[in-house]
Amino acid sequence: MKSIALCSVFGLIATTSSFAQPGAIYNIPPYGDAPPVQQGYNRQMTATVGSPRDFAPSSFSWSGIYVGGNVGLSGGDFRYPAVVSSTGGAILGEGAARLNSSGVLGGGQVGVNFQLRGPIVVGLEADIQGASVTGEVGVDSSLGGTTLSGKAGSRIDFLGTARARVGAVILDRGLLYATGGFAYAGGNSYVNGAYGGSSVSISKETLARGFAVGGGLEYALTDHWSLRSEYLYADLGKTSLYNGSFFSANANLAVETTTHIVRAGVNYRFGGPEPIIAKF
Repeated sequence: MKSIALCSVFGLIATTSSFAQPGAIYNIPPYGDAPPVQQGYNRQMTATVGSPRDFAPSSFSWSGIYVGGNVGLSGGDFRYPAVVSSTGGAILGEGAARLNSSGVLGGGQVGVNFQLRGPIVVGLEADIQGASVTGEVGVDSSLGGTTLSGKAGSRIDFLGTARARVGAVILDRGLLYATGGFAYAGGNSYVNGAYGGSSVSISKETLARGFAVGGGLEYALTDHWSLRSEYLYADLGKTSLYNGSFFSANANLAVETTTHIVRAGVNYRFGGPEPIIAKF
């Protein structure tokens, strides 16, 4: 019996060895039979999950550098404070005249936005516009039997600003903002008059400086293009026009310029939101 059992064991070992392959891996579960893992075959599970864009939720941001153009209307006042004094320095009279101004303007802007955490957006913007904004008055009458004629006026040829902006995101892709900063304008002011046998002609190119404040609403049509409307109030300060003899007296004349601007514009923003890519 012992010899029969020993022969059976050696026979089982020999039978198993005849099917074994060098380097083969066997996985024998506790219960039942399982096929062996074949030599040299390493299977790795793969899956196609689509492009990263398929997993990128809406992540629009106002951050970035932008350039654009604008066109609008401008209207306000040219105010002319004047002091007339005798050659000895005594004030003979003082007052101010006011002219309404109106016209059009158009140009371009460049700026940068930074969207902070949440809906708050801050930024800087500089713009410059060519303009045709004028105000003029003429007179042709008789004063004490002597003819008085002339005209006076001012115009704005260009206007620019450098401003800060701060706003909040509304309506998903809308930006409601307030703005304020430095403003400047170049133009010309003139006075031409004749009274009796005397005449005066004043013409001066001016560069006025002051401030601008306002606000606007901008809406992003795409990740790069946006439309906006904007209102600005600009106070360009006081600029001296003339200080010298005026007929038989001395005169000091200046111009104070204020204007309201309503304009529409379009911007192109460089860059764009980075997609959120799902990783597996």
